[in-house]
Amino acid sequence: MRPSRPGLLVGLGFLAAVLTWSGLRIWIARGHAEPELLWRTTLTIGLLAVAVFGLGWPVRQWVAGDRSRRIDALRAARTAALAKAASVAGALLTGLFAGFVVHYLPTLDIAARRTQAVVGLADVVASVLLLVAGLLVERYCRVPPDEDEPEAERSR
Repeated sequence: MRPSRPGLLVGLGFLAAVLTWSGLRIWIARGHAEPELLWRTTLTIGLLAVAVFGLGWPVRQWVAGDRSRRIDALRAARTAALAKAASVAGALLTGLFAGFVVHYLPTLDIAARRTQAVVGLADVVASVLLLVAGLLVERYCRVPPDEDEPEAERSR
């Protein structure tokens, strides 16, 4: 599995923001009510970020040299896959909620819209935390090359 590329994650986030903003405009133009942003979403995404980080911490300690607890290779691989999924989900969710915030910007003088913009900003922050947790845990799951491995094999 290859590490996540930051440029791709930024592109995914930007694409999600544009699609959300334009989708909201079309949705509202067709007479539908705006979707409501909830604080529960912020809490859920934040808890996911903490869970990803918490699951990656033992792997980090093991790779850093603390071998007091055994780490199963399959667990480490699953943690790496979870981290990759979290970084992609974090990028997409950041874009999604940024699209909502951009939608609310022109009407911040209305109290209900301002409240939705604040919830949207909190969702953006939580989503960025999920993205960062995913990238950090992905990095934690990298195993340094063996010292007895030939240099030619390391560069593959």
